[in-house]
Amino acid sequence: MEKKDLDFLNAQTKNEFSEVNINVSSKSEENNENVVNAIKDFAPIDGWISLQSSSAKRIQNTDFEVGNEHVLAGEFYNLNGVSLSVRFNGDHWTLITYYESEGGELVLKRNVRQLSKINDKTYLNYDVFYKFDSELGYRPYCSAFTGFSEGK
Repeated sequence: MEKKDLDFLNAQTKNEFSEVNINVSSKSEENNENVVNAIKDFAPIDGWISLQSSSAKRIQNTDFEVGNEHVLAGEFYNLNGVSLSVRFNGDHWTLITYYESEGGELVLKRNVRQLSKINDKTYLNYDVFYKFDSELGYRPYCSAFTGFSEGK
């Protein structure tokens, strides 16, 4: 995208977009214990986890236990600015990491907030990435959890 095009877009949207390079990688796990260890090795500073028989709960470090429950889903963010998404697909888990780096794919980024179920002042924050499609223009490509925030 040329600078004049990005300037025009930001003039219309209150400077919500920036150009970044993003790397996205995924792996598959077939064992719940390996998934829990991968989350702990990721060293999240913030995130949420949903287990088989309990509601989603906030995670703010590696000090969490799942007991005998299966991880169904979760999103985590660490001190290195990396986001991890975990989803159970019925017979395996997919773990996807997102991070910005010079060697990644050029995309547009915009931060969005969604009200959480914790209370009416706690938000989930995401970076939403848009990829250029020659026929349709910029389209949502992926989103990465970037932590919780408080406020209005």
